[in-house]
Order: sequence, then C-alpha cells, then structure tokens
Amino acid sequence: MKKNHTEVLTYLTVAATFLMGFIDAYTFMEKDGVFVSAQTGNMVSFSSKLFTGQFIEAWGHVSVFAGFALGAFLGELVIQKTQQAALKKYQVFLLIQGALLLMIAIFQNSISDALMVFLLGLISGYELTIFREIGTTTVNDGIMTGNTKNLMNNLYKMLFNKDVAAKKDLINLSLTLLIFIIGVGVGSLIVQIMPILNLWLALFITLALYMFLVGVRGYF
Repeated sequence: MKKNHTEVLTYLTVAATFLMGFIDAYTFMEKDGVFVSAQTGNMVSFSSKLFTGQFIEAWGHVSVFAGFALGAFLGELVIQKTQQAALKKYQVFLLIQGALLLMIAIFQNSISDALMVFLLGLISGYELTIFREIGTTTVNDGIMTGNTKNLMNNLYKMLFNKDVAAKKDLINLSLTLLIFIIGVGVGSLIVQIMPILNLWLALFITLALYMFLVGVRGYF
C-alpha cells in the first residue's frame, strides 16, 4: 500500500508524541523535576527555586531551556534547507537524534545532569518543530496546554456549529493527548524498573522510525 506524505508524517508525529512523554517522565523523575518539552513548567520551577534560594537546583531548568531553544532553532534550519525533499528532513533529523541519544545513553552515568538535560532539551525543541501534524491537524507533540485549549475550541465548534472539520481536529487532538499520557506512563514504569533503560529505549524508537522512513521513501 502506498503511503502519502500526510500519512507518514502522522505516524512520525504520533511516535514523537509518545517519545516526548516518555523522556519527560524520565527527566521529571530522575533529574529533579525538569521537563524537556514543557518550558512553562520549567519557568515556574526555575523562578520558584531561584527566589527561594535554591540556586543550584534552578540551574538545571536554565540548561534545558537553552537546549530547547537551540533545538527549535536548528529544527527550523533543517526545514528551511530541505523543503524540496519530502522525507529528507525527517531522515536527517532522526539520524541526528539517534546520534545524540546514543551518546547520551552510553555516557549517561558520567556526564553532568546539566549537560544531559541540555541535550535532551535540544532533541525536544528540534522534534517539536518538525513533527507537528496528525492527519490535517496541527498539534504540539510535547506541550499539552495548547492541545487541550484547541481540543475544547473544536468541541464547541462541533457541537454548536456542526463543523465537520472541527470533529476531525477534535479526534486528532484527543489522540495526541492520549499518546502523550501513555508515553509518560510507560516512561514512569521503566524508571521504576531500571532508569538506565529509558534512553536506550528512546534510541530504539528513533532507529525504528528511521527504518520506517527507509521502507517508505520509494513512494515519494
């Protein structure tokens, strides 16, 4: 069966959403409440710790914010430089992500927490910039505040305006929230069993996505 670009990007966004929840659970539980994707939460934690004298603890939130910002910048760079190749930007991203995750997984017991959350934040910002579509709906695969707001907006349109497009968006946004929750749940369970496995499993998911792209690239 041939897969069109929208279908492929939907699969990638679903997987990215799971991965964001999965890694967020790891950093929240293992790295002093740091989120790699939810920068609003990081700003709250940073400000709270800073103004209550927890200066060292606050630093981790600065590091991950800087990584996230750089990742979003680099993600836009990849998009701008690969506009003529439908899958090239995704393959390039997954290769970079896989290399970073491999390095972090190998050295996770020896690198500093600040460097680790910086690199994971970079991956998150990169991923949130590139993988943003489920079907015809634009979603955010790591920040659920906007998704929840948009979900309820579309619920209203579906119920009172009889908007067919809003119904599709409602379903896709609901799927995004569900997948993220499952990712957080699975990530939390893995942390409880053996925290060192989280980053290796994130690497495995990334490699699986890359192989998926290799398998479908002939259709474009």
